[in-house]
Amino acid sequence: MTLWANLVYATHTPPGINLLHLRLAPWRSYAMAVTLTDGQYPEGLCYDMYDPYHYYRTQVVDGKSYLIAGGEDHKTGHEENTEKCFRTLEAHVRKYFAVESIAYQWSSQYFEPVDGLPYIGNLPMHGNNIYVATGYGGNGMTYSTVAAGILRDLITKQENVYQELFSPSRIKPVAGFTSFMQNNLDVAKNLIGGWFATEALQDLANLAPGEGQVVEYEGKSIALSRDSEGALHAVSPTCTHMGCHVAWNLAEQSWDCPCHGARYSPDGKVLTGPASADLEVVSLRSAVESKS
Repeated sequence: MTLWANLVYATHTPPGINLLHLRLAPWRSYAMAVTLTDGQYPEGLCYDMYDPYHYYRTQVVDGKSYLIAGGEDHKTGHEENTEKCFRTLEAHVRKYFAVESIAYQWSSQYFEPVDGLPYIGNLPMHGNNIYVATGYGGNGMTYSTVAAGILRDLITKQENVYQELFSPSRIKPVAGFTSFMQNNLDVAKNLIGGWFATEALQDLANLAPGEGQVVEYEGKSIALSRDSEGALHAVSPTCTHMGCHVAWNLAEQSWDCPCHGARYSPDGKVLTGPASADLEVVSLRSAVESKS
């Protein structure tokens, strides 16, 4: 008996290059766990009507209550000072709650579909046994349950009343998409090459520890960042997924792609897909050493 394997991508966005990447926008959201002096923790999950919005709920960990507050969402790579988002969120929470301390804070990424509904079902143009669940728009607790039921029924060949509503096949292939994929797969081959003088780039960027910036130097775009110890890191700003330029995420100390959500460490290592290849590392040398 032949057994056919089924593969489900439940990874925020599927890896590689596919049609869904043209119909999903990456967003970042901010959250913090707060203790309160008056013990007035909310009993339910609440949202306000601001834009960007905020939400509040209570989480009990090892018998201790925390207020989880989140919001200040923005498109990935479109906020120059992401650290400001945490400060704005904290100020908002302190305005309405008796904050004792900020115990934890973090940011996360989610994907918004163009028509407001997730893509759940067969991954377009990838055969009948490869499935995807993506585009939850920050509502993973709801749509993950929907996805589990739909994908179970698709894999076991049962009908599901919601499968057409959420089907990724509602996106029609675009003309020339195959050649478009191949062209973008070649992005990693377009290397910067050569080496650059550390002193010149330091003067050009003038970065403080923790800061990053894409600069133009000798006709090349270079993504520069400085770590907490003052060392300069240089990589190509061209995302290896589909060729967009990355942007520096100050709060998370990462290079983020505003197009499809790939994220890289300061030295170019992949942190989050859909990219699978690291950013090219740009060689830095002291101008004095290069002459010796």
